[in-house]
Amino acid sequence: MSNDISVVVPVYNSAKSIAELVERIVTTLKKEKKSFEIILVEDHSKDESLAVINGLKERDFRIKVIPLSQNVGQQAAVKIGIMAAKGMVVITIDDDLEHQPEDMTLLLTEIRKGYDVVYGVPINKQYLFYRKLGSRLVGLFFTLFLGKPRNIKVGSFRIINRTTVDRICQDKTPFVYITAMTLKVTKNIGNVAVKHQERQFGKSNYDLKKLMKLFFNLFYYYRKA
Repeated sequence: MSNDISVVVPVYNSAKSIAELVERIVTTLKKEKKSFEIILVEDHSKDESLAVINGLKERDFRIKVIPLSQNVGQQAAVKIGIMAAKGMVVITIDDDLEHQPEDMTLLLTEIRKGYDVVYGVPINKQYLFYRKLGSRLVGLFFTLFLGKPRNIKVGSFRIINRTTVDRICQDKTPFVYITAMTLKVTKNIGNVAVKHQERQFGKSNYDLKKLMKLFFNLFYYYRKA
């Protein structure tokens, strides 16, 4: 049975934030008066995330939990969730509450204009220097090698239509990066400004070494896409 909307959340060490996130997702989507599912991909956390989301699942049949037996990383976890999603559109959102679930309504409104994908672009978000540099390098790579329109910003808060989801699911590239896979199949992409909230719990897993490794893998696997 298909749903109108699927929301995919990669979950890693977010026991303190995930319940609030899910509650706000449910509240927001109820107002849309559409059928929906929330897919929580638990990426082998070191905290009590799995116990928390299993408890959430027991109270709401619309919540699906996919527990992973080993840590695969955010991008691969998102793809696993996307492959399980049955919605006519799929929204991806991080688990740390930096993205505001209420802004999903903006994504839904924008994709109805005919885009294949719409990215939420946080306003007034401050990055550390190396993250800003890494983001610009990755954006430049996407433009030079994958044809990303120069005026389009990309990120992890997005909505994707069913046709594009199906094509992403068929991509067998060993190194998974959802935006790269998306750009291989469509350039019909929109942006919408969304709010950003500073992380309340934990810290980002990215550092300079990981960003450089990311850029190397993108170049190796996607430069000839």
